[in-house]
Amino acid sequence: MKSMKIPGRFGREGRTVFPCLRGLPFIMCLRNLMTASVFLFVVLTHRVPALAQGLRISTHVYDISRADSRTPAQIVSSSLSLLHNGRVYDSINSADEVVIFDPTEKQFTVLNTVKGLATRPTFDEIRHLLDGLEPRTRAYLEEQQLSGNPASRRICDSLEFQLKPKFTQSFDPMKGTLVLASDSFTYRVETRKWPDVEQVDRYLTWADWTARLNYLLHPGSLFPNPRLALNDALRQHKDRLPVSVELDLRPNESLRLRAEHQLVSKLSDDDLQRIARWEQRLSSRDVRQVPFRSYQQAVLVTQSR
Repeated sequence: MKSMKIPGRFGREGRTVFPCLRGLPFIMCLRNLMTASVFLFVVLTHRVPALAQGLRISTHVYDISRADSRTPAQIVSSSLSLLHNGRVYDSINSADEVVIFDPTEKQFTVLNTVKGLATRPTFDEIRHLLDGLEPRTRAYLEEQQLSGNPASRRICDSLEFQLKPKFTQSFDPMKGTLVLASDSFTYRVETRKWPDVEQVDRYLTWADWTARLNYLLHPGSLFPNPRLALNDALRQHKDRLPVSVELDLRPNESLRLRAEHQLVSKLSDDDLQRIARWEQRLSSRDVRQVPFRSYQQAVLVTQSR
């Protein structure tokens, strides 16, 4: 499928947009669709204390599009998230970024370990930037719809759904299975009861803001709205967290992804040392603090090469 251009995130320049994950920076799209940093849907193997007391989540994301008894599922992403003292430290093995979620300060800190750049977008700044994107995307959709091109129609349908996702929701209380279904975009979520309702709410807040941030940071990502719809559905079941999530984009695209997670309720010494290294790097002289727009531009230049 060919890519197309829609108005850029910074005004006049265009950016490549695909109607699905194929052809996109895979890890970044996975973050946006099913996670709180990358997915971070938890395998509940322990009774977990409050987020502030520490939690280690290791995540593997599998492409199960063609998996069968002869062809095992392929791992496409692995990540580590450390929840410590009210913050969430999130990193992906093959990416250069560490993203720190700070709900008290109402901001993220994003550290690019290779470029030596850091930025601190606030929640208000993220919300403002997203508010400005929808009108430009709507104008692009109107222009493409007038062209009558079948390929344009398909891409426009995908973008329309991302802007205003409409799912048919069902929940099996015996199995704890939540399904959000549409013609070509379906979430299948396995959930378990969670003893701390307040923690569930904090977790979903983290997931909301991370979906928004990832869309702004990484070109080609899908809009955050499908992920936000999933979070809202989970909020209706106040005492449940996901244990696995499958994203199915058939029949329009032969793509199915599944997130699996392992959880430890206490951070190890190695985990605490990782956090200390990240914090030390942020305060070092070789890391340059830049405005969020400048950081976005730097990321776009790198990923367009």
